[in-house]
Formats: sequence, C-alpha cells, structure tokens
Amino acid sequence: MSSLIEWKGDEIGVRLFPELEKLSISNCPLLKSTPSQFEILHKLSIEGVDSEMPLLNLCSNLTSLVKLSIYGVKELTCLPDEMLRNNVSLQNLTVSGCREFRNLPQSLYNLHSLRSLQIHFCPNFSSFPIPSGENYLTSLQTLELWDCDGLASLPSGMLEHCRSLGFLMVSCCNNLVSLPLHVWEMPSLFYLGLSDCPKFISIPAGGLHRLTRLRVLEIGPFPEIVDFEAFQLIFNGIQQLLSLRNLAVTGLGHWNSVPYQFMQLSSLIHIHICDFGIEALPHRLDNLISLETLHLVRCKQLQHLDFSDAMPKLRFVDIRDCPLLEALSDGLGNLVSLEELYLHDCEKLEHLPSRNAMRHLTKLQSLKIKGCPKLEESFTNYSQWSKISHISNIELGGRRRTTVAGSKRLCGKSSQIV
Repeated sequence: MSSLIEWKGDEIGVRLFPELEKLSISNCPLLKSTPSQFEILHKLSIEGVDSEMPLLNLCSNLTSLVKLSIYGVKELTCLPDEMLRNNVSLQNLTVSGCREFRNLPQSLYNLHSLRSLQIHFCPNFSSFPIPSGENYLTSLQTLELWDCDGLASLPSGMLEHCRSLGFLMVSCCNNLVSLPLHVWEMPSLFYLGLSDCPKFISIPAGGLHRLTRLRVLEIGPFPEIVDFEAFQLIFNGIQQLLSLRNLAVTGLGHWNSVPYQFMQLSSLIHIHICDFGIEALPHRLDNLISLETLHLVRCKQLQHLDFSDAMPKLRFVDIRDCPLLEALSDGLGNLVSLEELYLHDCEKLEHLPSRNAMRHLTKLQSLKIKGCPKLEESFTNYSQWSKISHISNIELGGRRRTTVAGSKRLCGKSSQIV
C-alpha cells in the first residue's frame, strides 16, 4: 500500500465498518486522507504515514479510543486538544519516531484512565502542559521518555498524585535538566531509570528509601559538575530497600570509588557498575550475599580483581573494557557458584588465576574471552589450557572451542590439550 494516496469512505449517510474496534495503518507514506466514520474504534495504530491528516481525520469523530499508537508520522507536530478531550477512556498513548512532534495538549490531564504514556525518538518534543485544577494522571502506571532532546524539564505537578505509577524510565534526553520526583507519592514504583541524560543536575538527595516496592534502579551518568559526594547522597537509606534486586549505575571516570551504600544491599541480585575510576573491587563485597550477576564495564583505572570476599550465589561475571586490568587473583576460586565468566576488551590482561583456583570453579560452564590479545595469545600456545579443560564451552576471539575429555575442537579439528 506504499502508493495509496486517498482512502475513500462509503457514500454519505452510510457508516463504514460500523462494528470495527481495531484499526492499523502501516507503511502508507503518501496517504493524505481517510474516512472518519469509525465511531466505536477502540484501538488505533498508525505507522509510516508522512502526513498528519489521516490521523486527524480518523480521530475527528472518535470518542471511544482506549489505545492510540503513533509511529513515524513525519508532519505531526502536536495532538489536537479535542482529540484527547473527546476520548476520556484512553488508557495507552504512544508517540514514537515523530521528529516534528513538539508537545501534548492541556487535555492530557483529562485522561483519568490513562495507564501508559510513552514518547520515544521525538527529538523536538519539548514540553508537557502544566496541570491545573484537580486534574492529574491518577491512573498512570507507566511513563517512558526516550530520545527527546528538546525536553528540558517536566512541570512540577505532573507526577503528583501518581500513586499507581510503577514504571518510570527517562533515557537519552540530552537537554533534560530536572525531573520532579515526588517519591513520597509513588508507593507503587518498582522500576526507576534515569540514564544517559548528560545535563541532568536536579538530583534527588535521599528519599529512595521511600520507594518500598522498588526492584530495579538504573541511574547515571551525570554531568561533570556533579561531584561524587552529591551523587552518593542519592543513595542514603537505600539499604532499607529489601525489595531492590537490580542496580545499574554509571559514574564518571575520575570517581575513584562507588557509593558505600551499595555494599549494604544484602538482597541485591544483579549489579552493573559502569564508568567508575576504581582501581580495585570495593571492599566488603561479602555483604552482597544474594548477588548472582556482576558487570564491570568501562572502569578504565581498574587494575586488580580480588574476590577474596565470598559471594556464595555469584554465577555470572562480566568484565568489559577495563584496559589496565592485568590479572585475576586466585580469589576468583572462591566463587563456588560461578557458571559464566566473560572477559572483553581488557588489553593488558595476561593470565587467568592459578590452575588450583580455576579448578575450584567446578560449576563454570562458559568462558568467553575477546579483545584481550595477550590472554588470547597465551591460549594459542596452549600454556593455560590445563586450567580450563574442565569448562565445556569456551570462546576465544569470537571463535568457539569446546573441551571434551582432555581434547579441544577448533573449526572442526581436534588437538590435544597441553
């Protein structure tokens, strides 16, 4: 239908598809007009249409919309106020890939049934309306804002009374400076993501401990003007969050430590530490008794990894882009539950721990090494194979090698391990 320009309706006085409840229009870039007789339509999706007129025509008489999804409508700059005002039962609103889309109308706050609001990849989107009177998004459960470079802030009252809000993600909004977080009014929040917003400086100090249902927290990086002490204050009281399971935090390369509160998260299962200037693993890792996965990414000053502190449930370790890391200590052998070990882009890494330490890892099933030329070279000469012959799946430099009963297979060939 890529050449369709006009979708004509039926003759005057005749209702077109009177029982139609769901309509999807996709990849009709030339479409300029559509009928407007879809009076009981509940779900409307429009994608890959250049002109905004088909959308406006379709919605001109609608009062029954529950879900509205708009993708890649090039000329769309805003949604008419009456479109939202006439569809008070709307529960899901998504606008994505509309590069000229700029704002939402005041009638947004009339949507008392709205559960999900998502705006993605709309670089000129710059503002939400300011709430007035007693109208708030009281039913909102999901709010996602991605790649909205025109957005500098949210109105101070926008997230007030959002006691049902469970999922809040704001990511890659390059000019976002502030975000009003009324954490004391968000008892349902289980996912909070504030990431890759390089101008974001309005940091909520403390208060996270009020989010008693929070399971996932993704945060950072912040601009250079934010110092480590201010960043650390965000996490005051976080150890009280017994619900927290997943923590992903991105710092700045000159911060030589991570917030001490992380070492008090005894219920944490997954942690992702990125872009910190730490030279070694933080002390007191043994407090993370529930930890199962550990990611260390772009820690450019990391030189030592000592796992002398036992983490009995840790089964996955991923170390990436740590160019100064030279060796893994024998403490790695303390990770008795370790099943997968990934080492990527660690140029100075030369050796694995001793044979005895590696042999302690009886549950280790997968070892992947890539972008570690010195370590890979040592395996080319088979000098370290005896350390890992018990591991069933091995990848070196992107090539898979499988050890079976003292032999290894590479590209269909078999050779003895030394």
